[in-house]
Amino acid sequence: MKTATFHAEIRKELGKRPVKRLRKAGYIPGIVYGPAQEPFPIKLKKSEVERVFHHITETTPITLKLITDDGEKDIRVFLKTIQRDKVHDNIVHIDFYVPMKGHKMHTNIPIEYIGKPIGVERGGLLEILVEELPVEIDPDKIIDKIEVNIENLGLGESLHVKDLELPEDVKPTLDEEEVLAVVIAPRRGVEEEAVEEVATEEEQEEAQPEVIKKGKEKEEE
Repeated sequence: MKTATFHAEIRKELGKRPVKRLRKAGYIPGIVYGPAQEPFPIKLKKSEVERVFHHITETTPITLKLITDDGEKDIRVFLKTIQRDKVHDNIVHIDFYVPMKGHKMHTNIPIEYIGKPIGVERGGLLEILVEELPVEIDPDKIIDKIEVNIENLGLGESLHVKDLELPEDVKPTLDEEEVLAVVIAPRRGVEEEAVEEVATEEEQEEAQPEVIKKGKEKEEE
């Protein structure tokens, strides 16, 4: 299980202009909240965040080392929301969630599809419909990903939520019949197959009377 640590400070810069100056000074504004935690604003060093942020998902346990007037204290949080600049794609705001002990939390766990489906080997196209599974889980039993072997998926076959082998503590919030991945048969191949079947049937029908005719000729002889 991957973890991350960030140093944070209580943010006193509130409002558009102060926050804009804060970003120019090399900080990212954020907020921390939870079912048992009153929301409070924070700021993090942009350089520290960008160094490790591409490794972090919603399931990554994060330790916020919060610097306060009373000293430093650790807060265990999870990433909830990231806001990015529409033009430059820079991180402009982060929301962190503090889980409540003994209570389930809702999060999305990445799905890692392993193997090449048989259907793809036969010319099909693999379509991934769900890359992250929404679940309800105890924060202390969080997992960073779900591995699914899809080698046995044939042409036209689908993988559903109900097909997943999940730990007992992971409860999907999607319907069990929801399709996660499917191997689509190539349209052209299907049409050619259908044409071949029709042609074979016609050949059989044409051949049948000929056999009967020969049989009659022998009887007449």
